[in-house]
Amino acid sequence: MTTADRPIPLRVWVQTRQGHRAVDGVAVAWTARAVRVRYLDEHGRQGFAWVWANAVVRR
Repeated sequence: MTTADRPIPLRVWVQTRQGHRAVDGVAVAWTARAVRVRYLDEHGRQGFAWVWANAVVRR
């Protein structure tokens, strides 16, 4: 696992109670296949999730 020195801005698909949503976030760590992201949900609450690498796009 690689940990980011500085968070990397990205657009990420995450699972929410309302279904899958594309949100802005930052990558804080990653492996060859997955990325740990920090994001804000639609209510402004911070969330963390591991997602597949193909679910993120750098901004």
